[in-house]
Order: sequence, then structure tokens, then C-alpha cells
Amino acid sequence: MPTDLEMEIVKLLYDEAEDVAWTYLPGAQHTDFYHRWADDPRIGGRMSLFFKTAQERRVWIKDGPMKEYARAIYGVGKYAPLVRNPGAAVSTLVHKALGPDWEPDLSTQEIKPLRVLARAGDEDMRFTWGPAKDLKHLVWAALRAQAAGDTTPWTLCVVTSFVKPLPVEEKKEHLRIGERCGLRIEHVVGA
Repeated sequence: MPTDLEMEIVKLLYDEAEDVAWTYLPGAQHTDFYHRWADDPRIGGRMSLFFKTAQERRVWIKDGPMKEYARAIYGVGKYAPLVRNPGAAVSTLVHKALGPDWEPDLSTQEIKPLRVLARAGDEDMRFTWGPAKDLKHLVWAALRAQAAGDTTPWTLCVVTSFVKPLPVEEKKEHLRIGERCGLRIEHVVGA
């Protein structure tokens, strides 16, 4: 598919994803949208020269642009410029979660999950962030790094929204998980 057409289609996907608060939708609703988009003449119809079946279009949408959506919201990846209203920059998240003395070292940024090394003076902290539904991935990344010998402390930032605040009981559960695993968990409104 030509790049200009790909970007036009992804822009349509991302605009609609933002309109429905994609990050906070349950997986079953994601599936409904994948099918709808694959059949939509503005999206799937324009892809039909390159992906012959609705199933091929659905897989491309799901495993391509929509898999990248969470990263694109935070300015990461080739689709980042297509996000209409980007989420909080990592520096904002770091300041909200750790305090104003902390700064992210963007040269250390990694993905899957998104993470950076944050610094305050001589102190370092691994900082990873994502929505509540991805907490398990944040925890797993920290535990794997520690199991491999990483001694740098970790802060896991659960990014919430004014539109769909996280229930208090879920926040408490996150904190209990963090305590059990020896990880700092912070909840920040940022998207």
C-alpha cells in the first residue's frame, strides 16, 4: 500500500479511536471496530486493492496501526504525527509521578512497554507507563529486568483519564500488587 494512502487510512482510524476513547474500551468492542473498519468504504474499501479479504484488512488494522496506537499517543513511532490530541509527554508524566526534580533521559527510551531512565541528581529510576489494562506488561517488564540483574528501582505509571477515571478499588489493587512485587506504582491523569 502506498505510504500516503496508509497515512490517510491510519489518520481516519486514529480520529475515530480518539472519538470513542479507544484506550478504555473492552477488547470485545475493539473486535467490533476492527470488523466495522475492514468493511468501511472509507477505510477497508480503500485498502481492498492491497488486502483482498475483509479478514486480511482486519488483521492489518489490528496488528499494524491499532497495535501502535498506544505508543503513538505518547509521540512514539511513525504514526505519532497522526494523533489528533496526543497524551501527556513523558516528561509531564515523570514530573507528575516522581516530582519536579526528575527528568526523563529520552536517549534511553524503549518500547514494549514504553520506558525510560529518569534522573534526579545522582539518583536513577526506570520509569514505565501505560493504561491500567497494560499494568501486567509494566509489572512483567520490571520483574524480568530485576531477574536479569537490573538493580535500578522501577516506577510504574498507570495513566488514567479525566474522561474515564480509574475506580478507587482498582487503584488500591494496583498498589497492593506493587507492594507485593517491590515496585512503586503511581497513578497519573495524563490522557
